[in-house]
Amino acid sequence: YVTHFRAALRTEARLGSNKCVVDVGEGIGYSSRCCLIFCDWVGAADDEELPHRVVLKIPSSLPFRKLMDSLPPGQRLFDGNDAMWEMMELNLRKTHNVEVATYDFFGQFDHVPIPKLYYGKHFEEGEKIGGQICIEYRENSRVMNFHENHSVELLKQIARAIGKLNAFSLLKEPMAPELQKKPKNDSEETNNAKGFSGMFKGLVTRDKSDKAKHLLDLLDAISPDYMESNFTEPLIEKMQLRQVLVNGDLNNNNVLVDKDTGDLVALIDWQCTHLGFGLEDLHRIAMYSLRTEDRHAYFPALIKEMYTSMVDNLDGADHSYTLEKLLLLSDLILPQCALHFGASAIAFISNHARDPSFSDDEKAKRNDLMMVKLIGALEDAIKFDAKNKMLVRNLN
Repeated sequence: YVTHFRAALRTEARLGSNKCVVDVGEGIGYSSRCCLIFCDWVGAADDEELPHRVVLKIPSSLPFRKLMDSLPPGQRLFDGNDAMWEMMELNLRKTHNVEVATYDFFGQFDHVPIPKLYYGKHFEEGEKIGGQICIEYRENSRVMNFHENHSVELLKQIARAIGKLNAFSLLKEPMAPELQKKPKNDSEETNNAKGFSGMFKGLVTRDKSDKAKHLLDLLDAISPDYMESNFTEPLIEKMQLRQVLVNGDLNNNNVLVDKDTGDLVALIDWQCTHLGFGLEDLHRIAMYSLRTEDRHAYFPALIKEMYTSMVDNLDGADHSYTLEKLLLLSDLILPQCALHFGASAIAFISNHARDPSFSDDEKAKRNDLMMVKLIGALEDAIKFDAKNKMLVRNLN
């Protein structure tokens, strides 16, 4: 790490005896080790402006395996043998290279709402260790929390940031091979429809009502359509929209906000980047952030914020998008976004229930809000699945 870091900064200074490392990803970064490094530079030139703290990210399945092991059987997305975990490690090495390529791509533009990359080391073919990403540490920031109800104004800021990033990949096509992937990617080698729907079984451990059991049955029926195929693809293709780079995992832990003002600071964690539509990211973060009734009421306005920001940052360049197309696309992709949100959210909720840091009363309060968001999103998945299938039948 030190050799790569000093070379990236082009400095002769070294890290002093007071350097230290703190794990800031425990319970947050489920597919990596995230370390906050206090540098303590020694021998820096007077005119050098070297970072005092940086974040080092190392891909690893160990945190995610720890999370899965903490869940009861039947609620685990990955509940397999060592060979399955080895396959996941292989996929993490691939997605790490995707994240490095993403930082390299967006680093070409000014005023990008993601942290600065100091250096990114790829995994070479056959290499099992050594991949690293070193990025700037954004002072006085924190992650958003799933157990909070966030303001619509913050979501508008995020929508504008997504729109700006969409514009960048319309202005200049991402050419790195790692960024040419479509959403159907290597994760399907270690995941399948049975495992995907199995995650929803955790729903009835958090809510034992007959309503939740019925919802689980409906989710089991539709999840294969969104895990193994995409029956809305013909409709989306007819819209002739150029795909853009999307984060692919824009949950609350991947959004940094200012501790004092609550304003957006940066979007982080780009290892799930793929070609798709910005609405994927917008749906996911809205589901994590807003109560269902607020999400329903304000989502059209969030789409407009994203669209306006994209157009403004295109500076008159041609594009295939209209606001009307985005509103239709929003309905088409909502079930898939809601199902992926739901599978992750159940794991987050179950893990939070085991956290000894909070009282039972505080846990119950947080659980209630997270469950409201979860149930609302999964009910939307059922509702819009039926709407989509009617659209497909009409197209046929």
